[in-house]
Amino acid sequence: MKKILFGLLLLLTLALAACGSTSENVSGKVDTDKANSTEQEAGEKASEEASNDENEINQLIVDNENVKATLVKIVKKSDDIWGNTIEVVFDVENKRSDTIEVQANTVSADGRMVDETLLSMSQEVAPGKAATATLTINEFEGYDFPALESDFEMTLHIFSWDDYDYTEDLPVKVTF
Repeated sequence: MKKILFGLLLLLTLALAACGSTSENVSGKVDTDKANSTEQEAGEKASEEASNDENEINQLIVDNENVKATLVKIVKKSDDIWGNTIEVVFDVENKRSDTIEVQANTVSADGRMVDETLLSMSQEVAPGKAATATLTINEFEGYDFPALESDFEMTLHIFSWDDYDYTEDLPVKVTF
């Protein structure tokens, strides 16, 4: 019985090794040109399937004794596999002595509120540090995905878990 189990295990190991093997040329070296060209073709195909529409904004939202926040850009992405996505990218600098949290509230596009189910944004920023905070709006079946044709509005909600008295709600508005 042990011999049969050992034989099956050996066959399984050889089968898995054959699946993961790389091609070698006569000198015994791995043929990386084939592997690189295959990876390049896959990357080109993926870029054909996905398209991006990027709007550079660089709009200062706030610069006070607590925080500096800039709306950097808004990127619309369309992917055959993952669907439509909008990314609203902020650069946030924490000037406080405690960690802050950056979130998005009351998001609207083209005069209509965006369902919170589609939204994702929460970024911690340590004291004296800067970070990229990205609001991601994902398309889900059964929910209205914003076209983002005329305007975008939201509230940048900044607070500290360490100091419950500190909170800032900053309006963000972009017209296209």
